[in-house]
Amino acid sequence: MLFATLEHILTHISFSTISIVITIHLITLLVRELGGLRDSSEKGMIVTFFSITGFLVSRWASSGHFPLSNLYESLIFLSWALYILHTIPKIQNSKNDLSTITTPSTILTQGFATSGLLTEMHQSTILVPALQSQWLMMHVSMMLLSYATLLCGSLLSAAILIIRFRNNFHFFSKKKKMF
Repeated sequence: MLFATLEHILTHISFSTISIVITIHLITLLVRELGGLRDSSEKGMIVTFFSITGFLVSRWASSGHFPLSNLYESLIFLSWALYILHTIPKIQNSKNDLSTITTPSTILTQGFATSGLLTEMHQSTILVPALQSQWLMMHVSMMLLSYATLLCGSLLSAAILIIRFRNNFHFFSKKKKMF
């Protein structure tokens, strides 16, 4: 009962924080002069990360296995992995162009997982003995980390293609006007 209450509180904290971060992120996309809001968005992402981590740890402690037994837990873990990818450039003190892709991906994944659409899946289930292997849990967790990396790479390549298309379109439209 204690773990269920803790999971419920952490889920609501993360969903509330994600809702605020979505609003802040949209405002900063529309109004670029508000640099202080970007810092608030990053702080909200940190709060969300710690609440997701707390949720995963409490789910692990209550169920006795790594929390990847259903779609809900997998989406929570995927948003956690996306946040890890979001923080890697910050740890290396490099420019974080990847945050343009990882922030909305984390927000949307976490928002979908905690939105209430998957309420029947919020209950932790006991794994069948064939799925209780430690090697299988390691494989599934590494696959979800790989999916997060693949998702970021795919979205980044799509963004690059869109930017190149826009640049070529503007170049050709200017050239057409000259003739």
